Amino acid sequence: MIKFLCLLTATILSLAVFAQSDSLPTKNVKKYSKVWNLSFEQGAMLGNGTDIGDQLAEASYYNGIDFRLGFSLNDHSDVYNQIYRLPIMGVGWYSSTFQQEEIGKPNAIFYYFNMPIRFERSRKLTMSYLGAFGLSYNFNPYDEVENPGNIFVGSYRNCYVNLALLLNYNFAPKWVTSVSLGFKHFSNGSFQQPNYGINLVPVSIGVSYKPTAIKPFEGERSVPTFIRHNQFNFAFIAGSKNYEIGEPNYFKAAIAINWLRALNYKYRAGLGLDVYYSAAYGERNDTVSTFSNSMSYAVVGSWEWALTKKLYVPVAFAVYLKHSEANGETQGFYERVGMRYRFNNNIFAGVTIKAHKGVADIFEWTVGYTIKHDPNKY
Repeated sequence: MIKFLCLLTATILSLAVFAQSDSLPTKNVKKYSKVWNLSFEQGAMLGNGTDIGDQLAEASYYNGIDFRLGFSLNDHSDVYNQIYRLPIMGVGWYSSTFQQEEIGKPNAIFYYFNMPIRFERSRKLTMSYLGAFGLSYNFNPYDEVENPGNIFVGSYRNCYVNLALLLNYNFAPKWVTSVSLGFKHFSNGSFQQPNYGINLVPVSIGVSYKPTAIKPFEGERSVPTFIRHNQFNFAFIAGSKNYEIGEPNYFKAAIAINWLRALNYKYRAGLGLDVYYSAAYGERNDTVSTFSNSMSYAVVGSWEWALTKKLYVPVAFAVYLKHSEANGETQGFYERVGMRYRFNNNIFAGVTIKAHKGVADIFEWTVGYTIKHDPNKY
């Protein structure tokens, strides 16, 4: 089930690449230009503060390869194309090795965006930032008997997150070479313990090829004035949590209500309430389950970063009004980040990770509905 849900989410995010504009620029110009990229990377694996984990990280020699297919929207009048300075969005495949049998040779499939920091125009030397999110696989997970050395992750499949800053050099109309410094993270969201996660700081060098050279934007930036407005999100969240190594997984769910103020084309911010239910409290703690010990409540500060009209990154910081360490709620607050896609009928779906001070609590598979009246025409 977890594999199916991850692949479904990756498919939704990949389809979102083509949702940047609802109209073709002209009859004679292709809607998108392709960009192929191949990069090689090496880097350091970070320890987790334990003796075994630090020793394994120090002994690991990490390198990887990254292959991406991106699309650049050719309609320069599109609002989000203007805001993000002709971004590239697409899908990719990643493969790596740590030279350690205990960890394995993980691969990943992912959605990514690459956004210039400034309009490139005709500059040869440019900078951009990259973000990627997807599903990794082919880890050698922790096993008490067969593989006790991998105390980082207890699952074959994990979440894949990549953030990077790139320096690009356009040495020919169709060719670009890049050097980047980044941060990579693998985690299963406490779906299976242990779940310290694997963190990397890679340096990479790559080359991009554009079969049809992307025409640089040479005009003046023109974005319609944004009219601020309110929206209300109602969401159902579900996940599965493993509390102890070797123990069963248990259902965890929430209902979330948020008010957000759309501040501009990029950002929406507001407040909300999360109500969580943690199943089988009595079974896990050898006592009686009650409504009180199974529930937790939190006030949530929410922020949404819109990448396109439909695709966005939800971010939240929440403070519990009531919580229980027995339900894995180890701090008085938590964070949330992920990706969601809003369809034309205002139904949205996506996946986020909820964490306490950087330690994952659950992956949150979310479906919801937005009530809004957006007066902006774009």
